[in-house]
Amino acid sequence: MSSSAFSSKLNLRRYFQRGETLVAMTGMAFIAILSFVVGGFAWVSARSIEDSAAAQAEQRVSETSRFLASQAELRLSDHDVSGLRRMLLDSVATSIIDNGRVRIPGVGVIASSEPNEITVNAIPEDLASTAQSPMSTVFDPQTQLARVTESLQVDGNHAFVLELEIDQSQRIAGSDTIRASSVGIVTVGLVLTLVVYRRFRTRLGALAAIQESLRQIQSGERRTDCLRVGESLGADAMAWNTLLAERDELDRAICDNEIIAISTGTGSDPLGLPLACNALTQAILLIDQDQSVMYANGAASVMLGAIRDEIVGKSVNELEGQEKLAEQVVGMLNGQLPARMIVELGEQGDLEVSGSVLRANMSLVDDDGLTRVIVFIEDITQQKLSSQSQNAFIAQATHELRTPLTTIRLYCEEAIEADEDDDQIVEKSLNVISSEARRLERIVGDMLCVSEIEAGSMSIRRDKFRTGQLFEELQHDYEAQAREKSIELSFDLPPKFPTIDADKDRLGQAMHNILGNAIKYTPSGGKVSVAVVFDENDAMTVEIRDNGIGIDPSQQERIFDRFTRADDRRIAHVTGSGLGLALARQIARMHGGDITLESEVDEGSVFTFSIPGNAEASQAA
Repeated sequence: MSSSAFSSKLNLRRYFQRGETLVAMTGMAFIAILSFVVGGFAWVSARSIEDSAAAQAEQRVSETSRFLASQAELRLSDHDVSGLRRMLLDSVATSIIDNGRVRIPGVGVIASSEPNEITVNAIPEDLASTAQSPMSTVFDPQTQLARVTESLQVDGNHAFVLELEIDQSQRIAGSDTIRASSVGIVTVGLVLTLVVYRRFRTRLGALAAIQESLRQIQSGERRTDCLRVGESLGADAMAWNTLLAERDELDRAICDNEIIAISTGTGSDPLGLPLACNALTQAILLIDQDQSVMYANGAASVMLGAIRDEIVGKSVNELEGQEKLAEQVVGMLNGQLPARMIVELGEQGDLEVSGSVLRANMSLVDDDGLTRVIVFIEDITQQKLSSQSQNAFIAQATHELRTPLTTIRLYCEEAIEADEDDDQIVEKSLNVISSEARRLERIVGDMLCVSEIEAGSMSIRRDKFRTGQLFEELQHDYEAQAREKSIELSFDLPPKFPTIDADKDRLGQAMHNILGNAIKYTPSGGKVSVAVVFDENDAMTVEIRDNGIGIDPSQQERIFDRFTRADDRRIAHVTGSGLGLALARQIARMHGGDITLESEVDEGSVFTFSIPGNAEASQAA
C-alpha cells in the first residue's frame, strides 16, 4: 500500500467508523450531485428573476420620475406651489414614491412630502438661470431605495431640481423565494440520504468493518486502537472488540512475566538487562507479596542510603527513613490503595542545605496469582529548587514593583491636594515621581534582562558616548535617596571624561544596581563613595566603596548568582530580587571586563567594575 493511499485512509477514519467508508462516500457523492443540481437551478432562476425585476424596477423609476417631473413643471409654470406640494403628498400616500421634494439650488426646498423640510414659501422672482443637468439615479442596497435627481424646466429656466426616493425592495423578493425553496429541497435530500445510509449501515456496517480490520492485520497492523470497530454497529462489532481486548490482556500478562523474570535474573535469557538497570539513574525496586525486596539496582542503593546487598531480601518496612514508601507499598499489596500511584519522598524542608525530594512511581503487577510491586524512584530535588527559586523571584519582584508604584500614587495624591500656590510641594512630588518611575523602569529592565539571559539572547549595542553624562545622571538619581538615609554620598570624578565605545544603557543599568545595593545595605549615618578612573587607553574602572554591613567570605561569590542573596539575618527585612549583581557582572563581561569584590563583615564592601578601553576592546573583538 502506498503512503498516500494509507494517509487518505487514516484521514477518512478520523470522520467515519471502520467499515462505513464505502456507504458514507456513496452518500456524500449523492449529496454533492443533489446540491450541485439544485444549487445551479436556484442560481440560474434567482439570477433571471433578479435581472427581470431590476429591469422592471428601472423602467418603473424612469416612468415615475418623468411623470412626476412633467406634473411638477406644469404646477411651477402656473406658480401653483400648494398644488405642487399636494401632488408630492398624494404620491407618497398612494405609494408611488417613498419621499420627494423640489429644491431650488442655493435657495432651499420649496415643496416636500415632509412638510418640516420646506424652507421656501413662494417662488422667487429673480431666479438665476442654470444649465440643464441629466437625470441621475443612485440605488442604495442597504435601504433598498432608488434616489432620482432630475432638473425641471420652467419657462426655459432649469432653476428647479426634483428629488425622489422610490422603494426597490420588490426587485429581490422573487429570488429570495427561489433560494429558500432550494434550501428546503437540499434539506429533504439530506434527510432521505440519512435514512438510506442508516439502513445500509445497520445491515452491512459490522461485517465491512471486521473485514477491513482483518485486512489491516494481514498487512502487519497490531495496534488495537487501529483495529477496533464501532460498537454501535451491533453485536458482531462488540464481539470483535472483545476478542481484541482479550488478546491485549494475554500480551500484557506475557510481557509482565518476562519483565519480572529478566529483572530478577531468573529468566533463561536476561539479555544483559540487569546490567542496563544498574546503569540507570532511576532507582528500581521489585517487592514481592511478602513485602520483601526482590531486586534493587545501583541507583536504589544511592537514593536509599544503603548497601545494595543489604536491601535485597530485607522487608520494605525495615528500610531506614522510608516509612512513607513502606506504607504505600503495603497498602497496594493489601488492596487498600490503587494499583498505580505517584508519591513524593524525602526531606522537603531546607532544600538548599540538606533537603532532598524523591518521586516514586509504583505499579502493582499480578504474576500468575503472585502480587508484586515495581517501584521507580527519581531525584527531583533540583526541580523543586528551581520551582522554589522561581516562586521566590516572583514574590520579590512583585514587592519590588509595588514599592515604587505606591510611592508614585502617594505623591500624585499629594500634588493633587496641594494648593495652587504651593509650588514647592508640587515640585517635590514631581521629582519623587520621576525618580520612582526611573526606579520602576530599572526593575522592569532587570527582569527583561533575566529573560534574555535565560534565552541566550542578551546582547549589547556599542556606540560612542561621553561618560560624564552617565555619572551625572547616577549622582542626580541617588543624592536624594542617600540624603533620606543620612548617608554621606561622594563622587570622585576625573576632570575630563573621555568618549568610549560601549552600551550606555547597559553600563548605566550595572552602575545603578551596584550603587543602589551599596546605599540599600549601608545603615543610616554611613558613607558611600564612587571613584572613577580612566587610563591612557580610556579603560574605565569604577570603585564603589561603603562602610555597611559587609559580606561573609563564604557568600561573596554566591551573591553573583541569579535570584540569590547573601544568607544574612540582618538583611531579612530588606527587599530584593537577587538580580542586580548577576546582571552587573554579565554586562561587565559582555564588554570584556569584570566585577571584583572585597568585603569584611561589619567593615564594608568595595565593588570594582572595570571594562577595557577602546583600543583593547577593538583588539578583543
